[in-house]
Amino acid sequence: MNLSSRAERIEIRATLEVKASLEKAAQLQDQTLSAFVLTASRDAAARVLGDQTRFALSAQQMQALHQALDAPARDVPGLRQLFAKPSVFSG
Repeated sequence: MNLSSRAERIEIRATLEVKASLEKAAQLQDQTLSAFVLTASRDAAARVLGDQTRFALSAQQMQALHQALDAPARDVPGLRQLFAKPSVFSG
């Protein structure tokens, strides 16, 4: 990441113990405390957001998904009745 593109500032408060732990971890990774916290936070955000936007399947699971999607639609009487009623959203 280009240093000149870092325009925003994030401030956090932590206990002395947490700060010491973060500093030690940063030192072991040969990073500054800021770089360590930023990298860890960015990675955590990517995992959280990724869990909301994508999922991974094994080859066997993908094949089962394709088979289910390619199968003919089932007749579900309850859905047929539901869709026969006027929508609550239509005027």
